[in-house]
Formats: sequence, C-alpha cells, structure tokens
Amino acid sequence: MSLHAVLNQTKCSLCFLSSIHSREIFHSLSISFSRCWQFLLWMDPSNYGGVKGKVSSDVLYGEKTRQGEEDEDGNEESDDVENLIESNWNIMHYLPQTASCQQYFLMIVSAYIAAVYHSMKEELRRNAPGATPVKRRVGSQASQQALGDLTALPGMISFSQEYVASELTQNIFTITQKIQKKVAGTRNVTQTSEMFPVLPGSHLPLNNPALEFVKYVCQVLSLDTNIVNQVNKLKRDLLRLVDVGEFSDEAQFRDPCNSYILPEVICHHCNFCRDLDLCKDPSVAQDGAVVPQWFCSNCQAQYETDSVEVSLIEALQKKLMSYTLQDLVCNKCKGVKEANMPLYCRCAGDFSLTFSAKSFSEQIMVFRNIASHYNMRFLEETIDWLLAMSPQIEQRCN
Repeated sequence: MSLHAVLNQTKCSLCFLSSIHSREIFHSLSISFSRCWQFLLWMDPSNYGGVKGKVSSDVLYGEKTRQGEEDEDGNEESDDVENLIESNWNIMHYLPQTASCQQYFLMIVSAYIAAVYHSMKEELRRNAPGATPVKRRVGSQASQQALGDLTALPGMISFSQEYVASELTQNIFTITQKIQKKVAGTRNVTQTSEMFPVLPGSHLPLNNPALEFVKYVCQVLSLDTNIVNQVNKLKRDLLRLVDVGEFSDEAQFRDPCNSYILPEVICHHCNFCRDLDLCKDPSVAQDGAVVPQWFCSNCQAQYETDSVEVSLIEALQKKLMSYTLQDLVCNKCKGVKEANMPLYCRCAGDFSLTFSAKSFSEQIMVFRNIASHYNMRFLEETIDWLLAMSPQIEQRCN
C-alpha cells in the first residue's frame, strides 16, 4: 500500500468518525485515530503483528502541507521493512525459551510479514499508472482467492500461497526438527512441563514444545485468509512429524493465556480511567527476574501495585459472596429454587448450582497466579484462607 493509499484510507476513517460525532447521541464519545497498517495479522488486542503505515501530520493534527512535501515523503519511504514491523504476540511468551522456541516463532512470523509486504509493494509498482500490465495465469486456488481478502492484489495472493507452500514450509520443518532433537516432549497431559514458563494467565498443561510451536505458528499464519488451505496442509504434515493426530484434542489450538480484566483502574497522575487486563496487558514486561509493573497508556506513569492488589481482594470477596449466596436451578425445568427445604423440584428434577464449583476454582487459580507472579502477599493469604475454608474447592485447584 503506497503513501497515497494510506492517506486515502485514513481520510475515509476520519470522515466516518466525523459523521458519528455529528449525531447528538454520540457527542459524549471520544474517538480518535491512533495508527494505520499497511499489512496486519490480527488475532486479538494482545496478539497482532504487521507493517505500520506512515501518516503525515496533516491527517493526524489537521496541518496542511504542500503537495511537494507529501510526494517527497512518499519517495523517502524506506525499504527496510524490519524497522516498520511491529510484533506483539502474547502467546509467544508461553513457549519455552529453551531450544530458542520464542525466537523461532518471532522469526517465522516476521519473515512472512516482510515477504508479503515486499510482494505487495512490487505488485503496486507493477500496477502503477503507465506501467506495462502483466497477465498472470489463473492458479488452482481461484476459489480460495474468492473467499479470501477481497482488497488484496491477485499477484500478492499467489505469491503468499507459493511462499507458504515452498520456502516457509521447508523452514518450519527444519526448525521443528531442531526443537524435537533439543527438547523431547512428554505424553503426560495432566502436568505442565518445567520447560514452559508459568505466567499469570497460565492454565493449560503444556508439555510438548514442538507441538505447541507448531500450533502457535499455524494459528498465526491462518489469520491471513488467503493462505488458509496452504496452512492447513502445512499443519497436517507438521502434526504427523511430531506424531500427533490431526483431529486429536491436543492438536487443537487453545489460547494458553487466561484473561482477567480489572475494571476502571484510575491513574493517580492524569486521572485516566481504563480497564486493565492483568494477564494480557501488553505494557507488562513479563520476565521472571523482575516483578512486572503496569503503566498508564495515557501518561506512561506506573500504577500503584498496592491499590491494584486491594481491588483484586475486593473482587475476590465479591466472587466468594456471589458463589456462597447463589441460587439453585432445576436441571429439568430450569426454574429457580424458591423454598429452602425441598430436595427436588416440583417437576421431580434435581437442583444444581448456577455458578459451578469448577468455574469458581478456575477463577481462583487465575487470582493465585496473579498473586504469585506479581508478589502480592496479602492476596495470597486471602486465597489460602479461602481454600482452607472450602476443601471441595481446594481439591479442584490442586
């Protein structure tokens, strides 16, 4: 995508925002333009990567610049795509650092983004006004192109499919074999291997580095709808390499990071209020040596850990209260139990909890991981007391 294309898309977005603000019901909303992307792989706000687009100041700040300066900026666009790539993959932190699993993951994803970006720029030059048109042959993936990204150029789509099917497949096979030789996985699916890091959102029994590497890489590559068929074939062959069935439960991708959002966290420096995800927040530097801290996204000031801990204790007590005082629901008619004495519903159905002990214990585990990782002693003592008073929940947590 050229500079002019980025500017056109950005101005369309600003026009759309202005039309929203023109309605009286949306006057209280504050919506602003933050960034644009020339190529983006998006999974969720904590897992994305792509090539950022350059936007001139006349779009961001309303300053008018001369056409010559705009053209000069377009000509000075750097071909060094490595400096423009932004990678923020939370799932990468849940791969072991042994055998360079995290580095290999980032290398493969960044290499694909860079290759597609260079192909996109070449295709734009080829289709520029005055250039000689090149007739391309229609491949066997015409149906996939029709179902893929309709805004992508045909040449870029065919390049992406050929790149994944040839060069990228060979590189991933070589890397997967290296990981298998250095660290051997286990078949014990009930316990987490010591090779995998334990982070606040950890909740899966991860024990096979090669398998998790294959699942994470293929899941990220499949975000590009133009190469879904090629990635599915690649994943099938890689699973055969690590001796895992394609349709088995352990071959299915599951997000290794749980999420707990603490609502309405207020910065004491700028009074900026936002919801903070304590497990997936991208501003947290998650390394085992230093206790991570949270930072305000508005002024970059550090949040007070003590106030966050107090808010977590209050949230935990509210969850405990709601679990203790919850209603019982009939499994048959779904009616709420009205009296205290009856053992069965009027329809002869059994009563069950509205909020199951399994779900409550899973949330307790998230609180325990957060307290352990961020060194919150008061929260840990509260959780230990809660489990001591509820043996049935403690059995599920252990």
